Amino acid sequence: MAEGQKEKVVDSTKNKVTMLPITLGSLILKFELPLTTIDAINKSYDENLRNLRPHNKQLAGKIKEENQVTDLLTEEMKQTFLACFGQYLKQIQKPFWGVSLAKAWINEMRSGEYNPFHYHVSELTDLGLSSVIVLKRPKTYGTEIVNPDDHTNGFLEFVGGNQDPLGLSQYRVDAQVGDFFIFPYTMLHGVYPFRETDEVRRTLSYNCDLLKPKIIDYVYPDGQASKDKLKKEEKQ
Repeated sequence: MAEGQKEKVVDSTKNKVTMLPITLGSLILKFELPLTTIDAINKSYDENLRNLRPHNKQLAGKIKEENQVTDLLTEEMKQTFLACFGQYLKQIQKPFWGVSLAKAWINEMRSGEYNPFHYHVSELTDLGLSSVIVLKRPKTYGTEIVNPDDHTNGFLEFVGGNQDPLGLSQYRVDAQVGDFFIFPYTMLHGVYPFRETDEVRRTLSYNCDLLKPKIIDYVYPDGQASKDKLKKEEKQ
């Protein structure tokens, strides 16, 4: 249930009690992207796979196929990301941060592979937002080894820094195609391995640096020309 949405606890002719949850701490914001956007990203990835740069050495994942796709995304796709990152900042009541899209990559996770718990970093700032979009998922993640009622195979899990006995410190989810999660760089997250399938679990992650407006002017003194120069230097 989203924050700000009331839920009825007691509802009768004489008594009406409502509930409004308020959670302090780091926020995970979930969007659901249209399948047309998902299909467009998948198509572009499949058509350009041979020309993509491996990104494995910069990532924590124990995944054979991890490729950088920053230049693969269209301007329309990037504007969608920017809008969602901006909405996250509104939700946490910090819309003053300037957003600067960093690197995007796709993980093609297969049976037996996994993404250990990790957090994200940037060359420019310690403050930023990351994201995960599910582009494909297997029909099954295989049989659970110990407890079939406690699903873990292939699940995405976030771990917060609050270990209060009455707090929510972990959030595990069977993310579906089109699900789009945004969260801080510093939030630990990982994906458990799955088994008994030849199908892939494909996700896209996009980092977004958060900078104060004056710092953006300093880093990119010539606006888009400075951004293009930095991008060119990264490829060399």
